[in-house]
Amino acid sequence: MWASHKLFPKYSLEVLKRKSLMKIVQGNRLWVHDQLRDLGRDIVRQRAHFKLEKQSRVWDHEELIDVLEIKEGRENVEAICLRFDRQFQDFIEKEESISLSKLRFLQVDCVDLDESNGQHFPSTNLCQRNLIMLPNLLMLSWHNFPVYFKFITICLKKLMILDLSRSEITDEWEGWNHLKMTKNLKVLNLTGCGNLHRTPDLSAHENLEQLILQGCMELVEVHGSIGRLKHLVLLNLKYCGKLQTLPDEMEEMEDLRELLLDGTSVTKIPEWNGMEKLETLSAASCRLLSELPLGNFGSLVELDLSCSSIRELPDSIETMKNLRILRIFDSMLEKLPSALGKLERLEEFYASSYGCLSGENPSEIGRLSLEKLEKIHASSCRYLSGEIPSEIGKLSFLRILTLSGTRISNIPKLPESLTELLPNLTGLKKLQDLYINDCPKLVEVRGQLESLVYFDLVRCQSLEQLPDPLSFKHIQIYRIASCWKVEEIQGLEAWENLEWLLIYNLLLLQKLPDLTNTKNLYAFSLEHCPRVVEIPGRLESLQILNISGCGSLHQFSDPLSLKNLECVRIKECERLEETLESDEYGHLKKVRRASLESYQISEEYYLEVKKWGEPIKNFGLEN
Repeated sequence: MWASHKLFPKYSLEVLKRKSLMKIVQGNRLWVHDQLRDLGRDIVRQRAHFKLEKQSRVWDHEELIDVLEIKEGRENVEAICLRFDRQFQDFIEKEESISLSKLRFLQVDCVDLDESNGQHFPSTNLCQRNLIMLPNLLMLSWHNFPVYFKFITICLKKLMILDLSRSEITDEWEGWNHLKMTKNLKVLNLTGCGNLHRTPDLSAHENLEQLILQGCMELVEVHGSIGRLKHLVLLNLKYCGKLQTLPDEMEEMEDLRELLLDGTSVTKIPEWNGMEKLETLSAASCRLLSELPLGNFGSLVELDLSCSSIRELPDSIETMKNLRILRIFDSMLEKLPSALGKLERLEEFYASSYGCLSGENPSEIGRLSLEKLEKIHASSCRYLSGEIPSEIGKLSFLRILTLSGTRISNIPKLPESLTELLPNLTGLKKLQDLYINDCPKLVEVRGQLESLVYFDLVRCQSLEQLPDPLSFKHIQIYRIASCWKVEEIQGLEAWENLEWLLIYNLLLLQKLPDLTNTKNLYAFSLEHCPRVVEIPGRLESLQILNISGCGSLHQFSDPLSLKNLECVRIKECERLEETLESDEYGHLKKVRRASLESYQISEEYYLEVKKWGEPIKNFGLEN
């Protein structure tokens, strides 16, 4: 639509995105910041010299009625947002005709329009008289369009975008015939049209680029005329729960780039030959989907088979040379194909599963040419066992590796962007977040992790050796929990960027290093470490302190340094309770009292919880 009006806003939109004044949200829609919206409205008012009848855009319903009543004001208006309520009906009834010759955008919201009101409206006039003339209308958005309302005298020849989301229209709706005059229609949005059982004959709309049928729960058939849509780029059939089959004619859609089938009841995706430009195929939550030929999808960039019944990926997946994102989590897939290693451009691989994925890791995955792979998510694959192939160290771009809840026993040397047992992770020079949870057989994590920001190590009961602490130059959040064989945490004294230190259930831990140099330490939590006797060092930046179940702990080496504390919780620490009676712990006691009385945590804490997610939620101070 931009190009047809010789508008090329790509650069300007990028500038606004960088300044967080706008963004592209779900459904390829523009979200605009309130400040930018208000600025635009001010510009409209100024250009109209603050005269309502001269405004090119009207967004207030009451003002719109005033503009329409001033007939000369109709000549200027280009964009309207209105409520289709009884007040507007009454206005229409009084008018012989309404001509808005410059109107390009019309958004209608139905309010207080039940069937009795709709029948009261003189639909015969609309059918027989040129009551409303919008010769240049480009976009019509009318959610909850009432099927009994006949709005057929609007001139729609230039219409490019039609949005009738959540309307009562059916496949028998009379309006389909009227819409055949819209030869330039680019976007048809029928999201949530719950009475639609079949798509209409769309052969008149050969220029259509986007067809959105998401959430049409009663849809059971896609009309074969869809094959005539040679320029269709997006077909969205998400959550059409009763749709079981796709027409063979779809293979004629030569320009299709996105096919979204999530949540449908399709059992098979045909072996189409014509979709040479298809880049995204999403079939998540297709619980009945068990067959997927991949040989003809060589252009795919993203494939999502999550929560499907696919049990096997054919070796023909190797033909998908452009694939960058593969999602198969919670599917019925039983093993990974060896051909997976031939996907040279794969960047993200998601296989997390509570299902059937099992067996040894195919060695091909490591020795492949997965040179661009950045993310591997394989958490909760509880039957996945054996060693990670040593060739994983060649994945020089790998940033995220998630293996929580697997039976992996050994991790070799990892790439420079991550890192060794897990493998040696020294090669993982770009790795920032490392989560290792529920790996009961893991005994060692080795490697230099120079870029690591977030380290999360939980329930690795056999783990004895931690990664080289001197490499943690950028670590900000460090959590270690329920690693029962860990006796010492070394190197903490050198972590100048550390902000959150969370230590839980280390039964053999006896000593903490001096924390004086952790100048940015904001929150410290120590729970159920029964052998720790002292917290050494000056903690001048500490604001949140949580200590629980540490029966041997009896002192801070420098309690007077705790001058910035804002929230304190201490419980089940009998020896420390005795020490707190000393005068030098006066500030700590005062803050502790205030924390107990108010049960409030600082706003900054909640911001951090939101930022870092589940590991921080377990900090324990909410109670």
